[in-house]
Amino acid sequence: MLAIACGGHAGDAESMARVLRCCRDGGPRAGAHPSYPDREGFGRRSLAIEPATLAAAVEAQCRALDVIARGLGVRVEYVKPHGALYHDANRDPALARAVIDGAVAALGVPSVIGPTSGALRDAAVAAGLPFLCEAFADRRLTANGTLVPRSEPGALITDPTVAVGLARFFADGGQADAICVHGDTPGALAIARAVRAALAAWQPLGDRAVRFARPSGSPRSVMRAIRSWPHVLDVVIAQRDVAVYFDREPELDNVRIRALVGLPDDVEPAREHELRCIYDGPDLDEVARRCELSVAEVIARHASATYVVETIGFAPGFAYLAGLDAKLELPRRATPRPRVPAGSLAIAGRHTAVYPFDSPGGWHLLGRVTDGPMFDERGARLAHGDRVRFVR
Repeated sequence: MLAIACGGHAGDAESMARVLRCCRDGGPRAGAHPSYPDREGFGRRSLAIEPATLAAAVEAQCRALDVIARGLGVRVEYVKPHGALYHDANRDPALARAVIDGAVAALGVPSVIGPTSGALRDAAVAAGLPFLCEAFADRRLTANGTLVPRSEPGALITDPTVAVGLARFFADGGQADAICVHGDTPGALAIARAVRAALAAWQPLGDRAVRFARPSGSPRSVMRAIRSWPHVLDVVIAQRDVAVYFDREPELDNVRIRALVGLPDDVEPAREHELRCIYDGPDLDEVARRCELSVAEVIARHASATYVVETIGFAPGFAYLAGLDAKLELPRRATPRPRVPAGSLAIAGRHTAVYPFDSPGGWHLLGRVTDGPMFDERGARLAHGDRVRFVR
């Protein structure tokens, strides 16, 4: 994951494009790193600023990055405030809401990275955004768990071995979803490489299964490579993780897992599906209102796209289809329905999906698929990498 300075404290169009190309070609996930508008102080000074002004500044920074990212075919997946704004927004609910409002206005439904608790997390959760708790591998902590100020001796950790130990402490204790290494820490690249290598190992799921971070590259190629491993029974590729189930205690090493990174696209052409549907869902009017579109425009935008199965999860045969028009991106409903009928056509975040079974669900219902089940005795109708269009 790369948090990219987008003009507030540093960064310009050239630097943003350069880092985004690394994300496109090498697989790291791109994120926006907005700050106070303070290039002179590198965003590490608190500013007296009205929440509305801050929201506009955050939106402008995130939008500048997103425009370049879209031109390169990269998605800006998350937002993480920089420097003084990171800490100030976590203390001040008004500033936290301003950060979230600006990020949502520019990026739709990004994930948010921040401290384990505080106003920033509260604002993200209230807005229905995914939140990732963060820890730092290259900064020392005070007795109460806050960062030692940079002005004090020993605030920075520059020894990769020490950084790895701290990262493992947070990761093994389940205290962090993301580990940060600052790009301007002396030896940052060596530290980041050491931390990444140390955390690349899998986590056991009982005696006969493992989990590890989903590698970049074609999911069909990843699936095929893993199924070639000895004694594999099943593979589940989720949005951020992969679970592999074996018929005995597995024998794995980091080399085998690292070999999955950046696999080329599968040589077989993607399967094509046309799913017949009726747009008569109970949430059509609300989606149109929240997206500032007419119902006809919502239907036209949804039906005109070609989607790709990005992952399968939540329930057997529940395919997360990427390719949703950005104008239709909405957080999940605040209150899930206790029952969503099988075949319901829905949207949430940046995905669309068809519910394979009657089940609870918090997605916005646009209609229903009418030409058969998404899961039956033969298994799931859709597989990773399949291309899908909805036909009225």
